Amino acid sequence: MTKNTLFLLFLLSVPVLSLGQNNSVIEKMRRERAEMEEQIARQEKILISTETDISSQVKNLNIITAKLKERTKVLEKTRSEIRALDRESGRLEQEIVQLEKEHEQCKERYADACRFYQRQNSSFNPLSFILATDSFREMSRRARYVSEYSSSLREMADEIMQKKDTLEDRKAQVEIMKQEKVELQKVQQQNEEAARMEEKQQKSLVDQLKNKRTNLKKEIASQQKKMNELSKEIDRQIQLAIKEEKETVRQPDQSQVDVKLSGSFESNKGKLPMPITGAYLVVGEYGVQNVAGLKDVKQNNLGIDIQGQDGAQARAVFDGTVSSIFQQGKGQIGVLIRHGSYISVYCNLSETRLKKGDTVKTSDIVGDIQTSEDGTPVLHFQLHKESTRLNPSDWLRR
Repeated sequence: MTKNTLFLLFLLSVPVLSLGQNNSVIEKMRRERAEMEEQIARQEKILISTETDISSQVKNLNIITAKLKERTKVLEKTRSEIRALDRESGRLEQEIVQLEKEHEQCKERYADACRFYQRQNSSFNPLSFILATDSFREMSRRARYVSEYSSSLREMADEIMQKKDTLEDRKAQVEIMKQEKVELQKVQQQNEEAARMEEKQQKSLVDQLKNKRTNLKKEIASQQKKMNELSKEIDRQIQLAIKEEKETVRQPDQSQVDVKLSGSFESNKGKLPMPITGAYLVVGEYGVQNVAGLKDVKQNNLGIDIQGQDGAQARAVFDGTVSSIFQQGKGQIGVLIRHGSYISVYCNLSETRLKKGDTVKTSDIVGDIQTSEDGTPVLHFQLHKESTRLNPSDWLRR
């Protein structure tokens, strides 16, 4: 290739996200944020009790603490998105500076090439140049040279337009980022104000409960006793189901089904749907937890408690078979569903239309959640692998 042709080679471009790709990222961010905000809006409809007895106040404190936890998630996500936008905007602005420099260089080189061509053209006839040779090989080489030179001029002109289009694209992206950041900052401010209100409510309840510490501990002890009794009954039902299964002659093909189902269940860890319909709040986390603001008052939850709206129903978290339906007391019903070697447990139901041996699919309705005296439906949910109790929060998509 000739020296003049080399002079007209393209400049390398830096690989970046296109406007369309960045728009897709922003749209995804907006959808995820909208889903979280919709969930919070629905959670706002989960009202706290107006009763002032200790039991109601503890429930109210758990609701407000759960709302504050969800609000904090949204705030963390919003701050993360703002930081991501700042990083991307900074990168784009640096690229714009480089693109402007390259655009000017392209124009200058194109102008130099055009001036060179004009100077040569005044005393240079391309056809004469091609024909003024004694060999076909030399004629072919000169023809290729003239073609490449003309083509290089056209390519340089195209390069200028491409640089200009890319420059305009990056500037448009920066404007979109700026607008999105303004919207995010508004959302952040609204949620910060809401969080401050919820923290104020939380503190007020904690202060009230501190003045009733003795009675509070008695109430917590009473709730813990009920929880332990329920968990003993669940463990008993699981042992009965395991014993019954061992005593039954199992077909080889059924064992293979159970193994496959267990593997499928395990592969969905962290992806299982919440076992309740509609808006919800996790008002009782798994394990030993301090009552918010009261370090010396603890609760030990052997599952999780999920509060829903009026009319909320329990739903299956995965495909399985009903292995047990039992009475909790006070008209409450518990349902065990086996998913291979895993067992999900749904308690505090007022009614179920399932029976032992029924097959269920993911999200099938297990039963209606019983409404407590203060009008709130709370589902107690546990998860086991045979006799081993698991933390449901590790398995559910929250």
